[in-house]
Amino acid sequence: MQLDSCCLGTLAPARTWLPESPGVRCPHVLPACKVTRGCKKTRCQDECDLSRLSRRILSTFSGILWTRARSASASLGRPESKVAIPLHWEAGGFYLYYSLQGQGSNKARDNRRIYAVADTGSPFLLVARCLRKDCATYCAEVGCFEGEGQPSADPVTFEGYASGLVEVEWRSEGEISFPEATTKGPGVELSSLRFGVQGRVVGFGGTGKAVFFGLIRDHKPNIQASFLEQTPFKSLAIDLRYPGQETMELSTASTLPTFEGHTIQRVKLVDPRRWGDPVKHYAALATLRVGGKAVATKSSSGKVLVIFDTGTTGASLTASLYDAYLRVARQSASSGMSWSQARQIEAVFDSGEPNVVFSMYMGKHPNYGLGLDLVTPINEMTWVQESNAERPFEDVMLLGLGFLVGTRIAVETVTSELTVV
Repeated sequence: MQLDSCCLGTLAPARTWLPESPGVRCPHVLPACKVTRGCKKTRCQDECDLSRLSRRILSTFSGILWTRARSASASLGRPESKVAIPLHWEAGGFYLYYSLQGQGSNKARDNRRIYAVADTGSPFLLVARCLRKDCATYCAEVGCFEGEGQPSADPVTFEGYASGLVEVEWRSEGEISFPEATTKGPGVELSSLRFGVQGRVVGFGGTGKAVFFGLIRDHKPNIQASFLEQTPFKSLAIDLRYPGQETMELSTASTLPTFEGHTIQRVKLVDPRRWGDPVKHYAALATLRVGGKAVATKSSSGKVLVIFDTGTTGASLTASLYDAYLRVARQSASSGMSWSQARQIEAVFDSGEPNVVFSMYMGKHPNYGLGLDLVTPINEMTWVQESNAERPFEDVMLLGLGFLVGTRIAVETVTSELTVV
């Protein structure tokens, strides 16, 4: 199952019925709410208590970087800082540890570790408020909110992923550190941060168990502050080349890495906010192949908006694209191709000669113990449906870990370029 369907350790409310928005039915959520489904996110506003919630449409994904080239700031005498954070494989995803401090926190436990999914598909720094019956055990394992920071003036919101909603209380004056990290260059102080306290979780299932550590930097003005925009980090990388040595790196350098002796491929990212997306996903236009055959899309260009999302295990496709994927896979299988081969997805990015191709790993992975080739449908993006902007695509794909294992991807947030080693 998708990692972005994980249970974040809270109890959902009793089963209730939610009135339908046009074309959308959302059962088992909160009483008297309307839901508008966005890209990977959903928004729910409680009509019984409008003063409590703010409207929010959200889509999320993220990524991380390792840079070795010197930036312009370094050439002016300001040394770069790089923070390398180990990633841990568990329950279908890669997790990191961070510590949260701040005024009002329990000083005796300031060094405790909070477990979080490294997610290039979301922007926020979150910590869970435990609503479970086994809080002592759960919080000892993954870390929970204990009064850190200060209340903010912002109302409680419901931030939604493709498979559920998350209640978030926003706080300020947080300070975080990475207890397992190694740092090159001057230390970076990560203080006075806005962060979210996750409360009720509705509609989530799957294999995960922790909050998301969001790594999208930029967004529209009506979206809450992202973690990265509150830091000096300008680039990020996720290195999944060596099982057991997976790493996420944040860097203050604004230039992309160079590796002697390695072939480096580059993908120019697009800013989907021009087409209505609330956040600047790490995304690019691509054509898709399934079982080696091109997939026809609703767009005359044949292009799909592909979002690099480490919070997804395999791939998630909007409904019409998922139908096209199944149709091509079944045709290939009926002609004698094995089902595994027939349904393998390749995302082809036109980045010169040769093109950059990401292929989905098929079957059980020998190091991670499960299949990374899960392909699931997701709802059409509301921001795509509602935007009047002319765009070269109609369908969206979330490209997850099944395409990224064995590679190192690096994202430079200023020039919007992704490199692959």
